[in-house]
Amino acid sequence: MYDFYIFDCGDISTVYIPLMGKILIIDDDTYVCKQLEDLFNRRGFETVVAYSANNGLKALKKGGVDMVLCDYRLPDADGMEVFNRIKKTDPLLPVIFMTAYADVRTAVRMIRAGAFDYVTKPFLAEEILNLTTKALSYESENLAVFEKRFVKGKGSAIRNILNHIDLVAPTCLSVLIEGETGSGKEFIARAIHYSSPRNEKPFIALDCGALPGELANSELFGHVKGAFTGAIKDKTGCFVAAEGGTLFLDEIGNLSHENQVRLLRTLQEKTVTPLGDNKSIKVDVRIIVAANEDLKLSVKEGKFREDLYHRINGFKISLPPLRERKEDIFEFAHHFLFSANEDFGKKVRGFDSEVREAFLKYAWPGNIRELENVVNRCVLLSHGEKVTADTLPDEIRYQREDVRNQGGESHDRKRRLTLKQAAMTAERDAIVNALTSTGYNKTRAARLLDVDRKTLYNKMREYSIHVP
Repeated sequence: MYDFYIFDCGDISTVYIPLMGKILIIDDDTYVCKQLEDLFNRRGFETVVAYSANNGLKALKKGGVDMVLCDYRLPDADGMEVFNRIKKTDPLLPVIFMTAYADVRTAVRMIRAGAFDYVTKPFLAEEILNLTTKALSYESENLAVFEKRFVKGKGSAIRNILNHIDLVAPTCLSVLIEGETGSGKEFIARAIHYSSPRNEKPFIALDCGALPGELANSELFGHVKGAFTGAIKDKTGCFVAAEGGTLFLDEIGNLSHENQVRLLRTLQEKTVTPLGDNKSIKVDVRIIVAANEDLKLSVKEGKFREDLYHRINGFKISLPPLRERKEDIFEFAHHFLFSANEDFGKKVRGFDSEVREAFLKYAWPGNIRELENVVNRCVLLSHGEKVTADTLPDEIRYQREDVRNQGGESHDRKRRLTLKQAAMTAERDAIVNALTSTGYNKTRAARLLDVDRKTLYNKMREYSIHVP
């Protein structure tokens, strides 16, 4: 209902910016597509727009796309269907989903399946740009960049894990990291790599959950031209690409039985044979794997090979979810806040007491990744020195209201308050978005909101909205 977007196009139209990547935008809302297209083009990106899943996939097959920005709800397909078809075309292509608050848990499942990240509607220009930049440059980090991004935390659980990293990093042991989606498994893998003697060699990350069975062989081991239909040139597999360094296999439990067999043979013999070739290539690669499920249970259920499990489980690290690391929540939150200030040109200094209370009581199903997205959004919406409760996403803000209302009030009373708060929050956000998108021109903002100026002024007073 309140589907307004802020797109800060800035005053850079006269400045030449070299193209930074090609982005495919898939959304059936033509207004949103137009605004995103203008935004990215002004920032030096090339864009391709599609208003349906089928047209988007046709555009993708033409090649040259570096990232996909896709609405979760499309008229001809849902997000998971689109994502699976994208990954069949290009398994390693970063995909960011645009979704409503009500679909956040679904978005978390999409990340578990291999999506790079998600952004909730309504969103801001800086939020989209920041996430896009991360998606396009994620694999180009070096040690200095990683150290800047890596937050250790202070809790006893993470201190124990850091001690394990220090112990296992200098060895050649394979490492199994278990933990929920978004809990930081890849950061732990990178920390091991950068603390090891292999830190000047490649770190290659592969999401096995995003690989259809028929493409996993090619991505892992490579192929030669003509090995199968569509193999128009030789391809270097991840093992060879990671030579001398570390190969991180995320969601390894999703590998097919055939691929598990080939992986086991590679780890035993330290050689790979590209598809369609009869020559073996020696490889020197350290293996770190991750799973968001109990692989030992998968072994018992016959879903994962026991011999492969013992081969990859040289040293196990169990990463607790964020809800069990409450002492670390604000260690991460302040790090993300300072990064958001730098990215968005803000000067937010902290979180008020209501926000701190809400953060500690929220379950964080998306773990650290969700916390980062929330902090980024809060900083973008903040006008003062502290993040306040009115900038929180609906599901966090309303659970805060639910907690506050626990006591003598009836369930119906709590629900009425929550619905009222929802309407007021949506209305306030729509007004703020309209004012910002029109450069705080109240006449244009009122026209955009389809109300008269007097109504807009009254609402601004009611919600204590002040313009620069």
